[in-house]
Amino acid sequence: MKRIHWLPLITLVLIACHSLPAVTPEEQAPAGIEAACRDAFPRQAWRMVHTITTDFPGQRKGVMLGVVSLVPEEHTVACALLSIEGLRLFEAHDDGTLTIRRALPPFDRPALAEGMMRDIRLLFFPPHGPPLLIGRMPSGDPGCRYALADGYQDIVRKPSGDIVILRYDQRYRLTQRVDITRCHPDGAAGQEAIACRIHLEALQPAQYQLDLDLVEARPAVDNPLIGY
Repeated sequence: MKRIHWLPLITLVLIACHSLPAVTPEEQAPAGIEAACRDAFPRQAWRMVHTITTDFPGQRKGVMLGVVSLVPEEHTVACALLSIEGLRLFEAHDDGTLTIRRALPPFDRPALAEGMMRDIRLLFFPPHGPPLLIGRMPSGDPGCRYALADGYQDIVRKPSGDIVILRYDQRYRLTQRVDITRCHPDGAAGQEAIACRIHLEALQPAQYQLDLDLVEARPAVDNPLIGY
């Protein structure tokens, strides 16, 4: 009787079970869907202030202020985290090279700072390059899928105008989900809509949740972090 080699068979089954959710190609208006995916992110420079509620495993919750200054054309970002009492906990600038200007514990850990900047770019910057696929997501909503160096990213536009971002790793596992509600900030009449409420849920490799609520937004200023 032949011996059955179970390990290769199990491996093939596991690989077959892991795949990205299907995207149904849209033939009617793919250019319009792609434009909507790009427009989900700020196009002009902004300085935004959000309250940030954090929720980490072990019931570790906290509230702080986040200040972020974006220059999409240059793909640069400056950010600061402050305690509710006004203590500056963290400050950094990233123009392709991450420069940390201030970091109090636990924000002095390099991995935490790098992960924070990755989250900021996920929330406010579109992926590089054209979409891999354009069409209807499993929810039926229009969206775009992008191939990244370390996985894939889906951008979904809901009928309400809200945005959903889904990040997958190279093994097709969902690593992050972001739900964004956009609005036109007070005092910025005629400007583009930006993220006024954000819910980020990280699933892989670390688990945590962030809720951001917009406090203030202004077109970029010369010294974006002064005053905070």
